[in-house]
Amino acid sequence: MSKITNTFSTRQGVVTISEPFFTLMHDHQQIEVTYKPNNYNGWGMCKTFNAIEVNNFSQADAELFASTADSKLRIQGQAA
Repeated sequence: MSKITNTFSTRQGVVTISEPFFTLMHDHQQIEVTYKPNNYNGWGMCKTFNAIEVNNFSQADAELFASTADSKLRIQGQAA
């Protein structure tokens, strides 16, 4: 598991960024970006990026990541 180095609070939830780490499958260091919604019910999502691709990750990037993740992970429509 990667050590968390940055945390961003967004309207949808919390986005965290790990410190860069190496894997055998990639030539470059990787960073794991994790999203957990405010109404956390035991779930969240993470995505791995090349560390050089998210070198200047900002609050605006965190807001976009959270918004995109939230829209893809939630079922739209009425509750059953």
